[in-house]
Amino acid sequence: MQLRWYAQTPTRRTRQIAADVLAGMALLLCYWLGTSVHDLTAELAGPGQTLESAGGDLAGRMSDAGSAASEVPFVGDRLQDALEQGGDAGRTIENAGVQQQEVVGTLATALGWVTGGTPALLVLASWLPVRLRFAWCAGQASSLLESGAGMDVLAIRALARQPISVLARLPQDPAAGWRVGDPQAIESLAALELGRLGLRVGHGPRTSST
Repeated sequence: MQLRWYAQTPTRRTRQIAADVLAGMALLLCYWLGTSVHDLTAELAGPGQTLESAGGDLAGRMSDAGSAASEVPFVGDRLQDALEQGGDAGRTIENAGVQQQEVVGTLATALGWVTGGTPALLVLASWLPVRLRFAWCAGQASSLLESGAGMDVLAIRALARQPISVLARLPQDPAAGWRVGDPQAIESLAALELGRLGLRVGHGPRTSST
């Protein structure tokens, strides 16, 4: 079944294009907002990177110093143990820096999705179903026009859906005209249903009820 994304009537087609453009701009804004919040939050990981670097340097230097101190006569083993404990402290600082960066990264991702993803979902929920419903209904109507019974089916739908005040404005009794298979009445009714969808009566095959 074909989908028709835009109406044939200029006014409705213009509104649809404007809505699509606005929805696209809103989604881009949501993306920018989410990534901006993510990047700003991620900058809080700077102290963690400093801690990781400083701790790693401290652990490395203390380990080197311990190796050198082990050669000192009589007290070398004790000096090495003391310096290795300092190296353990450096590794603790390094691990703390890594953990801080992980926490900040998780927070940045969460805030990015909340500030950008949530509004984007709201935009999609309010815009996409409307567009899909139109494309589906307009596509069905276009397929009916291309079928042999299209005009009759559209006329029946118009009789069932159009307000009585709209049907009363037709030049003749629409129900009576449809029952006797009056082509003009059927086309007028079908045009009402197509107009509701922003479409126009095409040149597809027509049949009349008998």
